[in-house]
Amino acid sequence: MANGAFDGGVEPGGLRDADDVKILICYLLKNLKQPLPLQTLAEALQRDGLANYFTLADALHALLLSGHVDQVEQGGEKAYKTTRLGAGTADMFERRLPFSVREKAVRAGVRLLARQKRDAENKVEITPSGAGFAVRCTVLDGEDTLLSISLLVPDRAQAEAVRQQFLRDPVAIYRAAVALMTGDIDAVGGMLSHGTSSKP
Repeated sequence: MANGAFDGGVEPGGLRDADDVKILICYLLKNLKQPLPLQTLAEALQRDGLANYFTLADALHALLLSGHVDQVEQGGEKAYKTTRLGAGTADMFERRLPFSVREKAVRAGVRLLARQKRDAENKVEITPSGAGFAVRCTVLDGEDTLLSISLLVPDRAQAEAVRQQFLRDPVAIYRAAVALMTGDIDAVGGMLSHGTSSKP
């Protein structure tokens, strides 16, 4: 395969050397302290153009073979975690990587994990209905349902808009619902004014 295929999508300052990508994978897994699926790893390292997908996949395979990374099952899919050898390698060679690369990778990883946690705790189901689409939004706390609300909207576009708005800040919607249902209108007004001033 041509080298260009392994450089595609890598921004200036990103990593093109396979050994550097191996170090970055070990560094990211060590610092996040949580197994990550390949897709999450790829999204974290490709978000800011830090590494090419093909280089990443090859590096991860090599790390598995060398014992720097272990494969585990997580939520029904394969995920990867650093071993003691991998963590030691990250500690020894992390300064070989630019600080900005390390910082961007960890920041992207933290954002992705937060998004996955939010998506796991907050569900949106969109189903066709005779008059349009039914949207059920649910806020969960473990196995307990804190809030479940259903809306009927006329088309798929509005259903998607409801989904995105709900997932943007489900806690605010939960608090607003509680405030309205308990009659604490002042709290609702404060949340609404705060929400209208915030940017998506």
